[in-house]
Amino acid sequence: MSSPPPEQPEVPLTGGTLAPVVRVGATVRRTAGPWTPTIHALLRHVRERGFTLAPEPMGLDPKGREILGYIPGLTVGWQVPWPEEVRRDSLLVEVGMATAAYHRAVADFRPEGVVPWQSGPAALAPDQIVCHHDIAPYNVVLRAGRLAGIIDWDLAGPGTASFDLAFVAWQWVPLHGPGVTRRLGWDRPPARAARLGLLLDAYGLTERDGFVDQVVRRIAYNRELMVRRAAEGNRAYARLIEQGHLLGMDEARAFLATHGAELQQAISG
Repeated sequence: MSSPPPEQPEVPLTGGTLAPVVRVGATVRRTAGPWTPTIHALLRHVRERGFTLAPEPMGLDPKGREILGYIPGLTVGWQVPWPEEVRRDSLLVEVGMATAAYHRAVADFRPEGVVPWQSGPAALAPDQIVCHHDIAPYNVVLRAGRLAGIIDWDLAGPGTASFDLAFVAWQWVPLHGPGVTRRLGWDRPPARAARLGLLLDAYGLTERDGFVDQVVRRIAYNRELMVRRAAEGNRAYARLIEQGHLLGMDEARAFLATHGAELQQAISG
């Protein structure tokens, strides 16, 4: 009788702010939760619809962790400043197109009734889709400077397509305030209006009235969520606050309070 194959080593991966992430061979292992079966059903669904930027779901391991297919390439994680390729207009366009492709693929994924999500149990409303909610530079994989994968789907849950796109705009244009933007590697302010227009063009958004206000609402939503989860005793969210993320959100809201109208006019004109 042949002996079982030796266990492969676990290699910690960058990121993993809300849960530890390790690589085991050609797989990734992450802490599972009540939401994991629905997330895996979501991943299977969108991959079957042709959205292969999502990782392959592969069930649970003997330790009860979820197993996902590993997507090889560069992951930025929390590295700052961002590598130069993350700030390229060409990647911004790819991200906009990928967000639109995901929204099309997920449109007919309709879990019934109240479903457990990491943000709390909720039902999907008629005007909602299952959003990724965290398509940011720290959650993509690049190969040769091109978008090769979107990872960290734990935060997926109900929302509107425009609310998901608002998060993408906040993180990728970026629509942070000047302090955070400099830390991310922009020695000079990015051409925010032009880049926002590129993103929305790539996504295919034609009805843009009120979009910048939607970004402001999205930032406020993320801020409230972070404060609430930290108050509930979630140490991962408490660490994010300790790292200054609330201050960054406040700076972004102050920046958009001053410059939001001109940005809105630029994308509406």
